[in-house]
Amino acid sequence: MKVRKVLSVALLASGLLLGSVSAVHADSTPIPAATNSAAYQAELTKYQAEILQYRIEVTKIGITYRVALDTYWAAVQSAEAKYYADWKAAIEQYQALRSAYQAKVAPLAAIRKIAVQKADAEFLAAIAVSGATNAQLELALKNHAVAIDAANTLFKSAVTALGPEPVKPIKPAELNRPPVPVKPAAPIKPVAPGKPGKEDKSEKTPKPDKTKKP
Repeated sequence: MKVRKVLSVALLASGLLLGSVSAVHADSTPIPAATNSAAYQAELTKYQAEILQYRIEVTKIGITYRVALDTYWAAVQSAEAKYYADWKAAIEQYQALRSAYQAKVAPLAAIRKIAVQKADAEFLAAIAVSGATNAQLELALKNHAVAIDAANTLFKSAVTALGPEPVKPIKPAELNRPPVPVKPAAPIKPVAPGKPGKEDKSEKTPKPDKTKKP
């Protein structure tokens, strides 16, 4: 009987000991923490979609800006071409009118030149006479001045009869260029979502109190 009791107590104690050891072992094994991979993937997918839209928007803005610049430069070149074409046409017309005018003035100037040369020759001949008196020299000066004035007056009258001299066109003021298109501002880049960790380490199984004996 005593042996059986001893064995029973031993077995019971052994069972309790094994149960206690198993409980300790089970308590010390960490329980797998819940992962947040689904939430992470959702945030990552959202971020990638935002980045894609951002890149698309930036490309669209670049295209719009390039088209605006092309339109601007085309307008400038067209305006400048017209400006210089009009100016060139005005200058060419002026030069043609002036050439025609000068062609009419040329024979009148030749007539004056002949009259002036004749007056000069007569004056030089008068003052070259040996023994010319002061009165004769004064007369020679007067006759020369009258002849020159007559030649000039005749020339001016003939030129006036031709009509007004062609007026050189005034160069237009600086071209009014179309306004420079304002460069669009780049959109604000979406903030990348924070990539969550693979595990939520904030939920850990508390460690067993090893000071307590089973």
